[in-house]
Amino acid sequence: MTPTSNLPFSPSTAPLGAHSAPVCKHETANVMLRRSDNLGRPRAFINAGKIEDESGKLVTAEVQDGKEHTPANAEARFAKLVTGNARWHGPEEPEGEHLIGFDTVSEQLRFTPGQTPSEGVDLTVIQGERKAKAIHLPPPVIINLREEVPAPEDLLTDEQLDYFRANGNNALVFMHGYNIPHGAWGRLEWHSQSASVWQDPQTVNDEYLNGAGAHNWAVHLEYQLNRAAGFDGENWTPYSRIINISWPGDTSSTDFIQAELKAMASGRRLAPLLLQLAAAGIAINLLSHSLGARVALTALNILGTIGKRDLVEHLFLWQPAVADNALTNDSSRDVHPLGLGVFPAANSAARKIVVLHSRGDGILGADNSKDEALWRKALSFKHPLATTAWIAATADDSLDDIAGYFRGAYDKKWWSFPSYLNFGFGPAVEKLYKDYLPLRFEAWMTAHPQRTLATPKALKQTVQENWTRLEKNILTEANALWQPCIDCLRNGERPSDYTLPAPLNHQASVSPEVAKDYVLRLKKLAGNNWVPEQRPRPALGYVGFNEVAGERAGLFRDRFIENKLFDESWLATDQSKWLFSHSGMRIPSEEVFDRSYRAEIIRRISDGGVDFGRY
Repeated sequence: MTPTSNLPFSPSTAPLGAHSAPVCKHETANVMLRRSDNLGRPRAFINAGKIEDESGKLVTAEVQDGKEHTPANAEARFAKLVTGNARWHGPEEPEGEHLIGFDTVSEQLRFTPGQTPSEGVDLTVIQGERKAKAIHLPPPVIINLREEVPAPEDLLTDEQLDYFRANGNNALVFMHGYNIPHGAWGRLEWHSQSASVWQDPQTVNDEYLNGAGAHNWAVHLEYQLNRAAGFDGENWTPYSRIINISWPGDTSSTDFIQAELKAMASGRRLAPLLLQLAAAGIAINLLSHSLGARVALTALNILGTIGKRDLVEHLFLWQPAVADNALTNDSSRDVHPLGLGVFPAANSAARKIVVLHSRGDGILGADNSKDEALWRKALSFKHPLATTAWIAATADDSLDDIAGYFRGAYDKKWWSFPSYLNFGFGPAVEKLYKDYLPLRFEAWMTAHPQRTLATPKALKQTVQENWTRLEKNILTEANALWQPCIDCLRNGERPSDYTLPAPLNHQASVSPEVAKDYVLRLKKLAGNNWVPEQRPRPALGYVGFNEVAGERAGLFRDRFIENKLFDESWLATDQSKWLFSHSGMRIPSEEVFDRSYRAEIIRRISDGGVDFGRY
């Protein structure tokens, strides 16, 4: 049965709009969407996404064809939208950037990165033009010192400098520790996009969410520092980026000496970045973990040598894997056989130095005969290495697990891992001078003619010729780079790396006299079968200053260090009661967070008159 009607017209079957009028008769309007970072600075649109209007139509925007972050390039106009309820579907976020807010005149929405509603962001299209703003976090900052790149790539871009100027005019620079690969960012829990911010790994693997290697450390440290400064975990608008330094400390799980050389070469490359920040008027705080302390101290030692005093506001050395007297101003106190144990000028380049140490650190300690006996038994011919090999093969962090199992890797570092049965500096030195071998004469090499065709006399002559050639080339390199290195640093440029005298890369430049002294040290070490005559000093991150300051310090009592502690230029915090593992700050307990992050880092930064970001 067909319905009939006496009406003089046929009713429309078109759908009704928001105000009960047919959509075809509904007014159209525009939406002007602007894009900014969390500092309010314009960010260019490459793709502004789409808006689904009241009628269900998807409208794309007109955007400027420019990548520079100008106000014009940060605008996207969506034209001829039907007025009423609409929904903005944003594009895939740029690498490392995350949507954290969407503002209109009448409403402010805030999002956790990666948690933007998948169905889009609701907004109302009004007559005339609706104005809205999408707010993004700026991308993270990682300086990669692992690759051989042109010197400018070690520096911040103009855009990054502008960010730190606008974000409180301060920057915190973080250096990870030993045996950390470069890694990569994780993934947002709800998307396949890269995540450069911390996510709570309650149900998903931490490495998947928060990245691997140096990227994982960057995510965790940045998040905890923000939280300690006042970040509530919900409103990401005040969130501050830090500068992360990725350096090549992953020389293998146990090749510590080689990692020290890499750390000093990285410190040379870090120095121009610190000069760049200082020249821009940006206050600098340095935070290092473990062997990252050698990276930081190398840069500061170099800058202190060329007269850059108080360049850094605070230097925080967290579980530093350097000697407990590394900060002395007296190089004669160095017990390292090659002269790389102390950084005499580093202290002058920092206003304040804070050392966070713990006796609960099983990597940097324990320094006692019982533990040493256990190590030597474990690494002897008589002891099977099956247990050690199994731990190394199955560990998530092989260095921490192996060294923690036997207690204390740092004070065993001169045993020259990974050659368990060849204690001393032999493997490291022979790797450095592979083109000059042999540098030692050993009688066993000629005891069996089938092993070698060399006679004792010929071998001795070869060793002598190798030393003559090596010494000449070391002195030639020192003479060639002595003044140019100083000139580069004074101009804010990257200084050349030393290759043959690489153990002296923590110095601004190597004079001919210093080079000659280094050759003498090297010959003395060779004459002793590459075994040092003295034990290494205990790690600063394990004992603090307890064995170099105070009446109980004995022969190594250092008045300079004592005076710095007395006038509170330096501060030492014993975390033994709450920090029980070498990397316990990466995913901290609440006590580590409260007593180390909040009280010993952020509070001291604030008390020094410099903020962390805009907090």
